[in-house]
Formats: sequence, structure tokens, C-alpha cells
Amino acid sequence: MKIPGRLFFLLLWVFLFSENSIAQVYREHFYPADSGAARYFHNRLNFESPLQLTDFDTTLKDFQAYNWIDQRIPFNAHLGNSGLAFRNLSFSNERESGFYYGPDFFEAYLFHQNEIKYYLNHNPFTELGFVTGASKEQVFHARHQQRVFKKLALGVDFEHINSLGTYQRQKSNNRRVVFKAQFFSESLRYGVIANYHNSKVVVQENGGIVYDSVYEQNLEPDRSIIAVRLNSAQNVIRKSGIYLQQYYQLSGRKTESKSDTASLSAERIKLRFGRLSHSLDYDRNSFTYTDPSPISGYYSNIWIDSTATFDSVYFEKLENIFSWSNADYPDRYKPQTLLLMFGLKHQLSKVKDSADSDSFNHLLPFGELCFNPHPLLTVEGKASFVLSDDAYRGDFNLSGLAQLKILRKHPFQTTLNFALQSENQSAPYFYQHYYSNHFIWDNDFDKTVTNKLSVFITQDRMKLGADVYTISNYLFIDTDTMPAQAGSSVEIFKAYLEKELRLGKFDFSGSVLYQKSSSSDIIRLPEWLASLTTTFNLRLFQGALNTRSGFDLRYNSPYYADAWMPAIRGFYHQNEKEIGGFIQADVFVNFKVKRTRFFFKLQNVLSLLGDSYDFYAVPHYPLQDFGLKFGLDWRFHD
Repeated sequence: MKIPGRLFFLLLWVFLFSENSIAQVYREHFYPADSGAARYFHNRLNFESPLQLTDFDTTLKDFQAYNWIDQRIPFNAHLGNSGLAFRNLSFSNERESGFYYGPDFFEAYLFHQNEIKYYLNHNPFTELGFVTGASKEQVFHARHQQRVFKKLALGVDFEHINSLGTYQRQKSNNRRVVFKAQFFSESLRYGVIANYHNSKVVVQENGGIVYDSVYEQNLEPDRSIIAVRLNSAQNVIRKSGIYLQQYYQLSGRKTESKSDTASLSAERIKLRFGRLSHSLDYDRNSFTYTDPSPISGYYSNIWIDSTATFDSVYFEKLENIFSWSNADYPDRYKPQTLLLMFGLKHQLSKVKDSADSDSFNHLLPFGELCFNPHPLLTVEGKASFVLSDDAYRGDFNLSGLAQLKILRKHPFQTTLNFALQSENQSAPYFYQHYYSNHFIWDNDFDKTVTNKLSVFITQDRMKLGADVYTISNYLFIDTDTMPAQAGSSVEIFKAYLEKELRLGKFDFSGSVLYQKSSSSDIIRLPEWLASLTTTFNLRLFQGALNTRSGFDLRYNSPYYADAWMPAIRGFYHQNEKEIGGFIQADVFVNFKVKRTRFFFKLQNVLSLLGDSYDFYAVPHYPLQDFGLKFGLDWRFHD
């Protein structure tokens, strides 16, 4: 008998996630002692000892910052609606060695392996969240994980953004889902994590409003009828793949008494031969840009078809990584004095557009260390190198960090940190070759060399530091919307301060960043970035209701911000419009009742003042006006 697909998945869900799952045996030094706790780790089983667990955040701190990019990138510029393209306003130029297609300004809406969370929990763990706001904005997430069949745990994370937007042709419909599995043997000698992930971003592209003065002078209060530059364009980004990481401890472990759990702290290994690990990572990506009416005067060129634009790029990557480390069993409380890892990555990549295809075969030896020669000193380092017969040959990435603990006692815990990073990277494929209906180029750019020196101090809830970048052959998109490479080196200086302060029932958290480029024609940045969150915390009804109310302020100094070109999914230089210099303010109230959290937020309240509007993060893309947001998050067990 044929079982319908939906019925099959329903039966599977009931079977796997029913409350009457098989009884578990928990290892005290591995799983949280609190049966109601939910902690998570990332894909570092090949190196971490002990396993680095992070507590699941159930506080009201920053709960109102629901936007995916605000959670990841504090200073960002976006196109004025949830789910659209964005860029980081704080300069960063680091990336891994090997094949890299190019800048992805939708990356916050796609799953990345180093961000996927694997939960360690005793009881079934579920979280549901929902946010709604003006212009039919809806943001939803659901997470569930449950242990089944002794040491096997299964989970799923699902997130969705659906927002119509304030202006025409501004809708986003983004969703991502990951199915996860993890298994650890009773002795923890073998462990494996695996997932299947699928992300899809569908965004309408309007090219920005036609006349900025209509918005800036508030000539048309109904934003939905303001003319835009594109009336039918759309970008679709897809990413899916599978991932598996497993390890095996070459040495067994001996316990003094299997019946006495207290004896676990006395476990010893006679001979330690380290840990063998293997990772398999396969993902496939596609970008599709369509415009049924390209004859609009928006595009400078139409090379292929004047009746309709259909541009597509497809690329996939398969990686097999084998490594050895001297890491011990992952449940140890005391970190090892010296951790070493050596490995080899085999990377197969293929890219195809409307005209051509290329493939790449790379071997990348790599290494990593963490050394604690003294309780006050920690030294970390990483290195990778590309072996190949193509343009990527000789690419490398070197980084190191030295951390000195000056003061160890609370509340004066202070560390002094020095970091160095050096990269030699081939130009991303996107900058080298691109073939579409409106843009065609074939370049032979030199490798980009980046050196970075960082010095920073941390003390309790404060971080003060500075970064200095020296970059040769920097790549960017120039004012003609074509790739260009700097002919001379560029220096970037960054200094920043991050601080949290508590005074009675008041909390203050803020950050200030100053950054300066030696050539604003090549790298354009706002010199000043600042944010401040001030809250008043109050517990009511004998602690049954917790509240956290306050306001968020954000600011960046004026500068000639990069404009957005949807046909290449990239930002490019422009010299016509300077934006910034305003304060964006939100007022919010957060509530928590048991395991349920709520928030109400009044967005961009300063837009109610005055008759002129200048709230841009990207030229020709106004931010949303004043509006009300409501969100809730419900976490429960069993």
C-alpha cells in the first residue's frame, strides 16, 4: 500500500518525537546536570577538548532585536525591509582559503555549518517564536530536539521571513530549514553529527525609488504608491547540502568503577594516541535574476535578450576533510595544556553560468594549535595552504592570537590580547568571470594580500581595541558597476569600545567604532558608528513577571554609501548621494512570564518629528517609517 508523503512524515514525527521515548543514561560530565537545561555546541568535534557548550539564551536582553542580520551584524546597512540584501558597515576582509564564488549579501538568510547549533538536553526541547509588524511583516521560527534510541538525538530548526515591505516591489519570502542528528557512544569514544540543510531566498527588486525628493519632503505619505525604478525584477538564491562530521578516539578510557558516577572525575588513559576525524561537506548553490521587462532605462546594456532577462549561476562544492589531533575525550573539565591538529582537505568545486563552466580540484593542508603554557597565558594559531595547478595555487591563511590574563579575580578580570592574520587569496570567481544579460566581464586580477594586526583588552563587560589592515590589490565594484582592483595598497584603521554597565535597575550597553580608510575612492566607510541600548528592569507580582523596557539608538556618520545593483547582487561605488548622520531610535518593552517572552517595539520613532525625511542606509532605499512590532517566544520541554 502506498503511503502519502505527508502521512508518512506525520507518522515519522509522532514516532520519533513522542514523549514515551526510550529511557536514557546520562553521563554527568557530558550532558547538563540540570534536566531542564538546553546547551549547544558547533561542529568542532575534530579539535575541541573539552567540548565547548553554550547556554541557550532565555533572558530578555536584546530580545527585541529579532531581525536576523541585527543578531549577527550590529552595524549593517539594508534595503529597508526584513529579508533583503545587506552589507556590514564595520570593515572586514577575512575569508577561508580555497574556492570562493564571491561576496554574498544575503548570507544571513542561509545556513552555514559553523553556525548550526547541536543541542545537548535531557528532555525534549522545543521553541516557537513569531514576530509581526506593519506592512504585513512576519518572522517565524521553530526549533525542536529530542533524544531517541539511547545516545541518538534528532532535531530540526526552521526559520521564515515573509514581509511585503513599505514600498512597491519590496517583498521578501525567505525560509531555511536544517534537520540534524547526533550520536555519541556510551564511552564517548566515538561521536558523529550530521545535517541536511535547505535555504531559499526570494526577494522582489525595485531598484530604489525614482525621486528621492518625494520621500525626503514627504510629498506622498502613502509610500506604497511612490514610483520605483524596476517593476518586475526578482532575485532567487538557493542553497542546500549535507554535512557529516565524526571522530574516533584512538585510545580507550579506563574507569576505576563503572557503578560509581563520582569516579568519572578520576578517569585516566594510560596511553593517548589522539583523535581521528573525518568531515564531509557538500553544498550546491544557485542565483537566479529575472526581469520580464528589461527595457526600462535602468540597465546600461542589454547583451543577450531585450524581451526578458533570465540570468542564472550555479556552483557546488564537495569537501572531504581528514585530520588528527591530540584532543582527549570531549567531556573533560580541565582543558589540555597543548592541543594540536593536522589535516588535509580535498575540495572539488564546479561553477556554471549562462555561457561557460569551470571546475577546480584543490588539496589544502591545514593545522591548528591551542597552547596554555601558564594559567595566565594562552596562544592559538591556524594555518592553511592551497595545493593546485590553477589560479588558487599558493593561496594561504595564517592567524595567531596571544592572550595574557593580567587580572584574574572578579570583577577585575582583565586580558590583554594580540592577534596577527595574513592572507594571500585569489580573486573570487565572481570578480573574474561573469556572463549575464546586462553585465559581461572576463578579468585576470592579481591575488589580494591582507595583513591584519589587532590589539584589544577585555575586562568583565568591556572590550577596547584597535585593528590595522594593510591590503594590496583590493577588489571592489566601481561606479560603472564593473569590478576593479586597486593599484596600490590601502590601509584601514579601526578603534572600538564595547561596554555594558549596570546601575541598580538600569542597564546600559553600547559600542563606539571609529574607522578610517587611506583611500576613500577604493574603500568607502562611515568613519563613526555608534549604538546605545538603555533599559529599566522591573520584576512584578513577586517575580512572576519580569520586564525590561528601554530604547535602542543607532548612528553612523555621513558618507557616500555604496549603492545596490540587483542584476549582479552586489554593492557598487556612487558619488551622487551622501547619506547617514541621523539617529535611528526604537522604543521597546520586553516581558517574560515563566518560559514565555513577549516584546512590543515602536520602530524609528524620530521619523514622527519634523517635515523632512533622510532615513537611508542605502541610497534610494528609505528605511521603514514609524511602526509597531510585536513578538513572542515560547520555550517548553516534554
